[in-house]
Amino acid sequence: MSNRSARAGTGFSLMEVLVSIALLSLGLLGAAAMLLQAVRASGEAANFGAALNLVRELSEKTRLNRSVAGRRDAANGYLVASWTAASAMGETGVTDCAATGVACKPEALAHWDMQAWKHRAAKALPGARVTVCFDGNPWNEASGAHAWACEADGPLLVVKLGWLPRNASEAQRRAAASAPPRLVMSLMAEPASEGARGD
Repeated sequence: MSNRSARAGTGFSLMEVLVSIALLSLGLLGAAAMLLQAVRASGEAANFGAALNLVRELSEKTRLNRSVAGRRDAANGYLVASWTAASAMGETGVTDCAATGVACKPEALAHWDMQAWKHRAAKALPGARVTVCFDGNPWNEASGAHAWACEADGPLLVVKLGWLPRNASEAQRRAAASAPPRLVMSLMAEPASEGARGD
């Protein structure tokens, strides 16, 4: 009788070990999922921080070159319509205003500023997408999100930025074309002077 009891006790201990292993496995899977989520959140925070730095930099550039940034014609090199990182490397023909001995007019400086800034955006943000325009109401009430479209007569010069998560899936890449901007900020208000508009 004692041998049977010993065997029964051994079997019960083995069952406990198996249950413990199963529970430990579930706990490790949960911990791995939480770690993955934390890595994703950290990557998104890094993207958002990079986007804020880019906007701050562009805001300083437009304020320093306010006479051009306030214009609503082709001379305003800060205006950008639906630019994407995929097109960044193909841009040429802009005078390098940082080169030694080059004196750029404010209009040329705006084009150079913007080309250099877009290259930095392409490096800092995966799948970067940019629009810089005059707008009055970038928020779309119908969709409950910011809109890429701009009001032509809006009073504010705004930048609209979108990007992909790091290591984006194919589905996320496909959805990016219809996704709203992730960050919209005002660069400057339109100058009061009508002369700055190029009318």
